[in-house]
Amino acid sequence: MQNLLNYLNQRVKSVISKTGGIFNEAVEIRLRINSPVLVKTLKRELFLDSSTIITKKDIDEIVGNLTKNSIHAFENEINKGYLTIEGGHRVGIGGDCIYDMDRLKGFKNITSLNIRIAREFYGCSYKALRYLITSDKNIYNTLIVGPPLSGKTTLIRDVARNLSDGFKSPYFEGCDVTIIDERGEISAVYNGIPQMNTGRRTDVLSYCRKSDGFFMSIRALSPKVIISDELGSIDDFEIIQYALKSGVKIIATAHGFGIDDIKRNIYLRNIIENNFFERAFILDKSPLKLKEVIDLKSNRVVYNDMD
Repeated sequence: MQNLLNYLNQRVKSVISKTGGIFNEAVEIRLRINSPVLVKTLKRELFLDSSTIITKKDIDEIVGNLTKNSIHAFENEINKGYLTIEGGHRVGIGGDCIYDMDRLKGFKNITSLNIRIAREFYGCSYKALRYLITSDKNIYNTLIVGPPLSGKTTLIRDVARNLSDGFKSPYFEGCDVTIIDERGEISAVYNGIPQMNTGRRTDVLSYCRKSDGFFMSIRALSPKVIISDELGSIDDFEIIQYALKSGVKIIATAHGFGIDDIKRNIYLRNIIENNFFERAFILDKSPLKLKEVIDLKSNRVVYNDMD
């Protein structure tokens, strides 16, 4: 967190450094031109020092720090709408979008930055693990469903670490895991080095399209389980079907408030109705709170937070 301050300019750094404990609790820091600094924690959000309003100069100076004053060197990341910085933190970008034909080329006149603070919560998946492992020590094909900021990525990172390293209750020896980290958030690779612990038996394909990652990992890395973030595109049916036919287990996430909600996405509905997944973990809107676990084959709730 202290390294994060080095990316800010002196004016914004001065405002944030006065906040004390709230900075250490932050999950997002939002900087918008003509607005005060907004800090979000798991429990609240707070505008800091309403007399200090973010200016275009502030944004330009911070972007310069983030890109080491060489914005073209970060063009590939910026084209996706964000930058990943040391520590695995991700900085979302708002502003005037530039297109080359139908492809987003970058931004000009950047007007806002959203610093999403990456955190590891060791053990946050312990409650989920017992519903992830079958009686014969196999792994259920599992879909983890939750709304934004419910902790889906944090949870699957801890799941990956535990499946990779093994755990005692219930006993699981550990296995080879491949993470398809399409957006670079799960392992948070920075300068080729993962910033997050994803386990000793884990291979990571960072910034790799799922359609490429699934095929490459099955052919070359021989994982027992593939972990991927954010299903919901037209290609997902084919790649999941291929993985299951190859005998690989899958753990993936999807945005939504429950099964009925994600079925509004025609691609996810097709995947669920074809019984590709055996279990669904539903997260509450409160971060990292497991609301219920559904056995999709029997359509039975095997856990809910009232148990």
